[in-house]
Amino acid sequence: MAITRRTVLAAATTRTVTALLAAASLITGAATAATAQPRPGVVPLYRTYQPNVHDHFYTTSTAERDNAIMRLGYRPEGVAAYVFPQQRWKTVPLYRLYQPNVHDHFYTTSAAERDNATTRLGYRPEGVAAYVFPQQHRDTVPLYRLYQPNVHDHFYTTSAAERDNATTRLGYHAEGVTAYVYRP
Repeated sequence: MAITRRTVLAAATTRTVTALLAAASLITGAATAATAQPRPGVVPLYRTYQPNVHDHFYTTSTAERDNAIMRLGYRPEGVAAYVFPQQRWKTVPLYRLYQPNVHDHFYTTSAAERDNATTRLGYRPEGVAAYVFPQQHRDTVPLYRLYQPNVHDHFYTTSAAERDNATTRLGYHAEGVTAYVYRP
């Protein structure tokens, strides 16, 4: 059999396609592993952002997330954390509130803070977003709370680097740890 340019190109193309498929498989596997639930019974807490009104919105509901994206102009920002959809041992409610005049979603584990926000700051209660730990437990990380007063946006993240960037470059003020959650 004579080796022609066509044979060499066909062999090179086959090796390239095989390598690309192998790389895609590794990437897909890595992405699947990265989004796998860290504990039985937890669900993703999705993070979205509406740039026109500067509002971060968090929900465990895919239907609610998808509605915010498709109808309200929010952009998906992935999974903020993994949380419990129902009360579990040693967890507390993560209350969700909304201030329609400034378009701000606010999340807290404090019933007193929730009540103050509704009676004095014009927030409307929207129920319980999820259940979280009030103290650190094995394999949990802090859920940091930040606030940007110029655009009235509460922002929550498990990333210390993202927290630091928001405070040093984006005008957010760190407000401490809201709760402890499982890392995305």
